[in-house]
Amino acid sequence: MANLTISIDDADKQCIAEFCNQVGMTVSGLYNVFTKQVLREGRIPFEIAVDRPNRATVRALQEGDRIANDPNAKSVTVEELMQEMKSW
Repeated sequence: MANLTISIDDADKQCIAEFCNQVGMTVSGLYNVFTKQVLREGRIPFEIAVDRPNRATVRALQEGDRIANDPNAKSVTVEELMQEMKSW
């Protein structure tokens, strides 16, 4: 059996050790399970992603910023918006 040394934040190490203790395993056992799952599936067994807004959301955010910074922009109330929507 080989040894593996990893660096981890002290608080994270404490939290993961407490979790492992609660579920009846060791931190070493946890990493062994993770490794076996990676090897079995041929991938990291969970999604690693950065949440990014889609293009339409980015455009809406940019428009909101533009309107918020436009001194000539007209402000409306929620009631006015609801009334407008009902007229459609």
